[in-house]
Amino acid sequence: MTLTNAYHFGVLVYDLEEAIGRFGELFGYTFNDPTVVHLNRLAEPGERSFDLRATYSHQGPPHLELIEAKGRGVYAAAHGEGLHHVGLWDPSIAANKKEFVEHKGLEVEAEVLLPDDGTFAWYAKPGATNGVRFEFVDEAARPDLEKWIATGAMLGGAFVV
Repeated sequence: MTLTNAYHFGVLVYDLEEAIGRFGELFGYTFNDPTVVHLNRLAEPGERSFDLRATYSHQGPPHLELIEAKGRGVYAAAHGEGLHHVGLWDPSIAANKKEFVEHKGLEVEAEVLLPDDGTFAWYAKPGATNGVRFEFVDEAARPDLEKWIATGAMLGGAFVV
């Protein structure tokens, strides 16, 4: 299994609007208005719902995803500002997750679960990858996510997983 389809770099920031302005000023990036992403089932390992604010750059791939730090867990401000993860499309998320965890030594830090208990996305703990956290996203969601990246439009103005 080879995954060479990195499509974004996630950056954790304390102030989303300030970061949008700063990255625009520095590098000419443009972004859609921030979107609230409602995660019905975020497992870290305890399960909870979570609202996060995020936006993607129009430039890319790879795109720059800005995520506002808040709460506890994988999106907590305690992680500090900076590179949060490298995002990869995963064409076979269940099988590949099993392979990475059982045979390649990765550990699951957090997981976004679907109503049917399937995996929408999961984060590998950065300890086994030289300090870099990877986010694996089910490629089946690609059309909707690419629409959000390109236009800022999501189902009814908000993204719900």
